[in-house]
Amino acid sequence: MADSVLYRALSDVQSTIQGLSLSGISSGNVLLLKSLNDRALQSLASTLPAIVIAPLQEEMPRDAGLNDRDDITYNIAVAIVAADNQNQAVNYALELNWRENCRRAFHAKALGPLTTESVVCWVRPQAVIHPDAWYANLFLSMLVVQAICREVRTQAS
Repeated sequence: MADSVLYRALSDVQSTIQGLSLSGISSGNVLLLKSLNDRALQSLASTLPAIVIAPLQEEMPRDAGLNDRDDITYNIAVAIVAADNQNQAVNYALELNWRENCRRAFHAKALGPLTTESVVCWVRPQAVIHPDAWYANLFLSMLVVQAICREVRTQAS
């Protein structure tokens, strides 16, 4: 059985970010998780900095697609996490550089090579610095990669 389109999209996001060779983040710390939550972030504490990739809500606009294909938007969270200790200056330029490079890698581009159904991606910026994480001594910066894919419609029997 072939991997799902969503799993291949998650894998493409992961490999694209790994390919950016971001200074200070090893490719082994670009992680796919099933859910982005407090417990997941706490379990990363010993391996920071890291980038976490996780699926969010899918969208299926009724008026999108073709006669035999449906457009599905896979929203994929990209969370940049680093130990910060509420320091206002240390690593600030580096952390913002990670965010910028991730955004530029996906905005107005197709995923590939695994996600052959990919039409285009858009990036929806989220909190540059998440305030709740800041008070927990973490730098947490988030983006959502919106991967629009055109999937073959299953024919009714």
